[in-house]
Amino acid sequence: MCQVNEDSQNGMNEDVSFIKRYQFKGALFDANLLLVYVVGKCGKNRLLRLQHTKQYADDFDLIEKLVESFSTLYTTPNVLTEVSNLGKKCGVEFFDQLKRIVHVLDERYCASRDATLNSQFRKLGLTDSALLNLGPKFLIVTADFDLYSVLRANKVDAVNFHHLRPSLWT
Repeated sequence: MCQVNEDSQNGMNEDVSFIKRYQFKGALFDANLLLVYVVGKCGKNRLLRLQHTKQYADDFDLIEKLVESFSTLYTTPNVLTEVSNLGKKCGVEFFDQLKRIVHVLDERYCASRDATLNSQFRKLGLTDSALLNLGPKFLIVTADFDLYSVLRANKVDAVNFHHLRPSLWT
């Protein structure tokens, strides 16, 4: 379990506060961060091979600690479909790792019809609109600034991964 330094409660550290509050309740990670986690578990060097993960190659250890700091990880079929499609170039080992991870996730569902009725659908798209609809029940962890902004504007507890730096974690 990762611990957060007490000095990290300044500035943008509302995110750290959410992590502490939801540590035993669980969190729902967006597709980009879950993709990085799955690919990185296959080998950190593989993160550099994919367009969607190479920008996070230096962040894998932090993402891994963050994922593993929650007692429950939630997901949606939409998130898993994006992860599967974006990671398929990594081959069989990726799918073996994805299968292991899927078996420990608590999958939640938001009907696509409901997601498209969300006022933010045109801005966010289907996957993120579903996350927004489910958001009031979960902590959402994302690297997507647009999604994070909409979640917080709608008073949904959310963590912006970019606010977390290794100096905050021990």
